[in-house]
Amino acid sequence: MTANEIDRNEAVGGISNEQRTMQERLARPQHVFDDILIALNEHSIVAVTDAIGRITYVNDRFCELSQYPRDELLGRTHRVVGSGHHPPAFFANLWRTITAGRVWQDEICNRARDGSEYWVNTTIIPLIGSAGTPTSYVALRTEETQRHEAEAAVRRLAYVDPVTGLDNRAAMMRAIDEIVALPAGDSFSAFITVSVDQLSVVNDAFGFEAGDRLLLGAARRLKTLAGDRTRIGRIGSNTYGVLLPRISTDLRDAEQAVSNTIDRVFDTLADANELGSGIVVGAGASIGHVLWTSSAHASGLADGAEDGKNRCGFIVSHDANEVVKCSEIARKRARRLSGQRRSQRFEQRMLDAVHGRMLLVSELRAGIARGELQLFAQPIVDRHRRVIGREALIRWNHATRGLVPPDEFIPLAEQTGMIVQIGDWVLDQACQVLAHWAHSDATRELTLSVNLSERQLQEIDFVERVREVTSRYDIAPGRLKFELTESVLHRDLSRTISLLERLREDGAHASLDDFGTGYSSLSYLRQLPVQQLKIDRSFVSSIVGDEQTAAVAETIVRLARIFGLQVVGEGVETEAQFVRLRDLGVDAFQGYLFGRPAPIERPVDV
Repeated sequence: MTANEIDRNEAVGGISNEQRTMQERLARPQHVFDDILIALNEHSIVAVTDAIGRITYVNDRFCELSQYPRDELLGRTHRVVGSGHHPPAFFANLWRTITAGRVWQDEICNRARDGSEYWVNTTIIPLIGSAGTPTSYVALRTEETQRHEAEAAVRRLAYVDPVTGLDNRAAMMRAIDEIVALPAGDSFSAFITVSVDQLSVVNDAFGFEAGDRLLLGAARRLKTLAGDRTRIGRIGSNTYGVLLPRISTDLRDAEQAVSNTIDRVFDTLADANELGSGIVVGAGASIGHVLWTSSAHASGLADGAEDGKNRCGFIVSHDANEVVKCSEIARKRARRLSGQRRSQRFEQRMLDAVHGRMLLVSELRAGIARGELQLFAQPIVDRHRRVIGREALIRWNHATRGLVPPDEFIPLAEQTGMIVQIGDWVLDQACQVLAHWAHSDATRELTLSVNLSERQLQEIDFVERVREVTSRYDIAPGRLKFELTESVLHRDLSRTISLLERLREDGAHASLDDFGTGYSSLSYLRQLPVQQLKIDRSFVSSIVGDEQTAAVAETIVRLARIFGLQVVGEGVETEAQFVRLRDLGVDAFQGYLFGRPAPIERPVDV
């Protein structure tokens, strides 16, 4: 190499000493060049091309890996092993680098003659001629296929759902993050969540294998919707996600595109699924969706949103978790709707409601600790209006909200499991009251009823808890009653029957509340060890002047007589209702006509 050539190489820049040494060696006479290539043959995949990229030399390792004989490679360019994996810009940068006399290094995916792909870590060294420009290029490669396959396997584990083969939740979240990371624009994107509503029923009725087949069937159908503008993934046990990135800058166009996609989802899932063994079920779906943009200047934003909140059906967000959460909130709202094509768009009020519920849950937890719960009771009278018992009703006397109605906090307590703690407190308070009443002739024979929740019945030691409290306060048999609704019987009827039988043996009676409102009430009467039925207030309210309702109430009374049960009419508010129920043979009555729920003074410990 001449001094001028060395000067030109130094002027190029970006070449390491090792790479410069290689250039100097390759510029030596041909026999020295051949010796170097022979040495490289043992370790590397080597190819040499002329200035325009035609192959002039390949070693045996190159031929072995590419599966091409040498004579089919010489004179051709590297396009012969091109895989199509890399975009044109990738090779444009490669040529821009090496034609400028700089060494290029990166990984390339090639395709062998049989169509299989392989990865090679590639270094291309330009050989500079006397004119100061490259005259040929030496490409040195080492195989990286095994590493890439291992990385791909790890990616599959991390980002692919093993049951359906679709993207998993992590992959969908990453895809949303990638959209959010793009330069802010006015485009709207959408995320749609789809739940296969029959999964839990299929799992319970036919087993998890049938459930998996239902999931796979839904996944195969949804996969047909995937494309350049639509991405499908499984984000929950029975929930799929559909991502529509950067749909449009026009809100109405974006909404229409989402509506069209939802229609396609419903149509795709409409056909029945064959689950084997002659089992055929439909894949009914509930769908929620959210439109979002990362730009505060999106079309219509000024009229529709403030501080990231929307009033017109979209949110402004840079957070993938928020996007998915909002879509899921909408899907859960959709499940409450009727019909086969249940769909709901996210609206900010839904999130506000969720935040409100969570705040109330937090305050309820604190209120329990502060002793804000209070026991009320409503009288139950006989046919002669004499008080024969009371029903214990819980109230929450909130420090700032005042008296919180039970229908606002009891469902939250059920959902969070706090109802078990509340139920234990009610049971203890009720037994204290009964123990206090036992000291007076006027109240000694009164009964006190408490309501049971499904969560309480699921507690393994529920009967033992009742037995311990009633023993501690020495409660007389028949004085404590438990009221339960038909809805709590659906989960495990045989276990509930067993629990009620054990409670009856210990002297605690049971009453079936809201009787007549369920689908299968009559079938329970023969099995349940209850002593009382309570006619639901929905019948009582229209019993005067509605002969059909009166006929239903009369039928309930006759059935109760057959099974030896007492009948109580709930929600009695007028004298006419009382008289009508009494004439039909009802035994006891409860309602505002005889007294509203009132606080029970906290009894002293006995």
